[in-house]
Amino acid sequence: MTELIGYAASILVAVSLLTSNVLRLRILNLVGAVVFVVYAGITHAWPVLAVNLFVACIDLWHIISLKSKRDIFKLMEVKTGDPLLANFLAYHARGIWQFFPDFDIAKLKDPRCVFILRNLLPVGLFVYTEERPDIAVHLDYVAEDYRDLKSARYLFNRPQNTETFKGFGRFTAVSGSAKHAGYLRRVGFAEDPERRGFFYKTI
Repeated sequence: MTELIGYAASILVAVSLLTSNVLRLRILNLVGAVVFVVYAGITHAWPVLAVNLFVACIDLWHIISLKSKRDIFKLMEVKTGDPLLANFLAYHARGIWQFFPDFDIAKLKDPRCVFILRNLLPVGLFVYTEERPDIAVHLDYVAEDYRDLKSARYLFNRPQNTETFKGFGRFTAVSGSAKHAGYLRRVGFAEDPERRGFFYKTI
């Protein structure tokens, strides 16, 4: 049992180093360090306990700092021929394909493209078409390092955006995977029981 605790701690620390999201990395590393503290206490490995207790404190400090940091969000609409849009789609093509395998902006009729700016950095892209009274969401992609739902909550839940989507009744989206469906539920979308994979959210 003691060895299993040590192995579990090692796996948690190793997995944390494979994570690109900084907050997730710190949380996993914190859990791994705490498990190492338990392991060191059982085996009386005091140097290991001291080092990992220090690591846990550092991780906790960083987590509190990241959680309390106030980011500034803005929406920036761009035209379909904008070079920034083309570069963003090309750079994130693989990630977009994983969540939106059927997405092809060239096949959309009159798509509206909006960058989600976080501290003036374009971290997300929202592509939709106006199908009154609905806004049909075709792409809602955020760069991996910023997938903490803050961008999504700003886009879908903040009252500041009522003017951006004025005149529409709800957002609609079709999930491309179980992971995407889970994301839609977390940001407030409800699944239509009569249409499989179809989600909607009142504006």
